Amino acid sequence: MKAEQVVQAIDLGYDRDQKEKARRYIGASVIGTPCDAMLAYNLRGFPNEPPDARLQRIFNLGHILEDVVVKDLKEKADLRVWEVDALTGKQHTYEQWGGHIVCHTDGLVEDENGDVRILEIKSMNDASFNKFKKSGVKVSHPRYFGQVQMMMGMGEMTETLFVAINKNNSEYHAEIVEFDDFEYAHITERIERALSGKVRKVSTDGTDWRCRGCFKRGVCWEDREVPKHCTTCSFSLPRPDGQWQCTKLDDEAREVCPEYQQYKPLPKE
Repeated sequence: MKAEQVVQAIDLGYDRDQKEKARRYIGASVIGTPCDAMLAYNLRGFPNEPPDARLQRIFNLGHILEDVVVKDLKEKADLRVWEVDALTGKQHTYEQWGGHIVCHTDGLVEDENGDVRILEIKSMNDASFNKFKKSGVKVSHPRYFGQVQMMMGMGEMTETLFVAINKNNSEYHAEIVEFDDFEYAHITERIERALSGKVRKVSTDGTDWRCRGCFKRGVCWEDREVPKHCTTCSFSLPRPDGQWQCTKLDDEAREVCPEYQQYKPLPKE
């Protein structure tokens, strides 16, 4: 086997083992995106564009570095960190609307004064890391800022310990992010629009920089095939109990019917 064949074999392995399943809820990781249509697509379980092998490795490295940061917080900084909920053995999770709205945290952390905060960990390249150090997360990474605001609002917490690790040189930088009532009110408004189905695209052109890197660009701009399901139908709306309501039949949406019409967000005004 030649050297280049080794790399090709690895990439093919990533493609073969890819098992990503579209989420059917609005999560904190997407709330900071500028497009309401993406929130609606996530809520309804529309498929993502599959990440290539390189991007999958970036995600995997982020998970590995997250474990490194938690270990350092515990063993070097002597902080108490709870990565998982002792009752469930899984991530600390906050839900609303029967699971239509979900936040997964990286953990909870307690300092020497006994104050408990949400813990959010990010790995960043050098340029991104330096922006964060210079300007703070609200300015440098508004998507991450929205993410932690949603987690604090749903978890009824007032502060988040936001820790970043530089992937280029392993430097750390941390910030205490405080809960912002105004930002959370804005997030709540966007979620309510997504729940109603009455959302608009962020752009009139799929080549817009905000659309080019979006995992929903295939279903939004490229007419990618979408599996027929009640949640991807324009006649269905989410219910507070976690189920879906068919507005066409005025009944719980249980299976696809002949009236199915694929949901589409409104165009940008």
